[in-house]
Amino acid sequence: MSWSDLERLVEDAEAEPGLRRALGHCRSLPEFLLACRRLGYLIERSDLRIAQRLDRIPAAQASAVPAPATPAAPHHAGEWRALEAG
Repeated sequence: MSWSDLERLVEDAEAEPGLRRALGHCRSLPEFLLACRRLGYLIERSDLRIAQRLDRIPAAQASAVPAPATPAAPHHAGEWRALEAG
């Protein structure tokens, strides 16, 4: 389940500055995803895109939104920059 891995990654990165630093050196989305997979987090682009969208929803509305089932997402070259820009 990639969504649960994303949640676990966030929790671990918040608790471990070394993990945050290591992932912060990634220069592209594919590089970030590869680093995550090598560290045992099986997240996908679509998880990051969904999380980005959910982050834009006000807190009151977000609590009513269930965790997504991770649909397939198209691959766009500008995704990494869009995710970084938040």
